[in-house]
Amino acid sequence: MTDDQPRNVRDSNDRIGIGLIVTVIVVVIVGIFVMQNRDPVQIEFLFLNVSLPVWLVAVIFLVLGAALGWAWRWVRGRRSRR
Repeated sequence: MTDDQPRNVRDSNDRIGIGLIVTVIVVVIVGIFVMQNRDPVQIEFLFLNVSLPVWLVAVIFLVLGAALGWAWRWVRGRRSRR
């Protein structure tokens, strides 16, 4: 049986996705940021007034951004199926 696919084309399982590469890069950058920013800062937002390390504030906003991005893709996916 002959293979119809050219030899330079791999299966999709063999390729590393761009999303995985971006995720690894972001995790490394956040890791470096966390190691360099351990000092506490005063956060004032609406009625909240707390002292948190800079890295924790950054990680909280990173997680919130990722959750909002996921929710946005989910909502758009549901709209396009209608």
